[in-house]
Amino acid sequence: MEHELVRPLRELLAVARTGHLTEAARDLGVPQPTLSRSLARLSAQVGAPLLRKRGRGITLSRHGRLLAAAADRAVREVDEAVRRIRADVDPESGLVRLGFQHVLGADLVTRTLRGFSADRPRVRLQLAEGGADHLVADVVNGRLDLALVAMLEEVEGASVLGTEPLRVLLPAGHPRAGDASIALAALAGEPFVAMAAGYGMRTITDRLLRDEGLVPEPACTCEDLATAAGLVAAGLGVTVVPAGIAPPGTVEVPLARAAERVVQLLWSAESITSAPVLALRDALARTVPAQLAERGPR
Repeated sequence: MEHELVRPLRELLAVARTGHLTEAARDLGVPQPTLSRSLARLSAQVGAPLLRKRGRGITLSRHGRLLAAAADRAVREVDEAVRRIRADVDPESGLVRLGFQHVLGADLVTRTLRGFSADRPRVRLQLAEGGADHLVADVVNGRLDLALVAMLEEVEGASVLGTEPLRVLLPAGHPRAGDASIALAALAGEPFVAMAAGYGMRTITDRLLRDEGLVPEPACTCEDLATAAGLVAAGLGVTVVPAGIAPPGTVEVPLARAAERVVQLLWSAESITSAPVLALRDALARTVPAQLAERGPR
């Protein structure tokens, strides 16, 4: 089935992605003439040209774009079916697609994966880092099997693993750095450093600011919490972070209105029937709460 049906669809998608036969052939690991003949046969089977030249490259024709859209869905469904079949035949192998927010990966995820991989060395792991909203969507649409996220509110169907208190992060020399607690409203007019839209801490920060009657207007945005903390250390603004990540040159101050983010685990209802996916879900559900408890109140 892979040879007769799926392979030419993968080839079409590779050409659509690269815009060059040479690059597509290299990515696929086949000679360019072989790829050209295969796509010509596919065009003949469809009954319409699928490619057209554009300068030194190529692009898909109108009919090619139509077929590519269907091919993307078909290939993903075939890959998922094959993955589930292999996992059923051999529960000690297979592929697990795990997503997590950047700040959760450095500690919570890596410690779990170390033990999991030692127990199941033949299970392949496909890891994806990103914003909480995107990870939730990828689990819902089947692009991920599992996702570890931290948000203000619980996601329907997710398993809550623990909580992390939130703090205001200030430059060490800030006038309020020595306060026992601070209200976000007291920082009105201060430049705010924020994560990009769609990231969990950006959603949390915007919500907390609105609750204080402030309009979220970040002075700068980034896609990594460590970078945001570094910008605060450089004196470029203030931000809200999970407790315990303050780098040198910064100070964490508790919020006057205490807030915390909920660390939770989501999974795809379809892929959880796979033995490796179920095993990793259980490993995360067992180890992450213990790691959060180890940190203790801060």
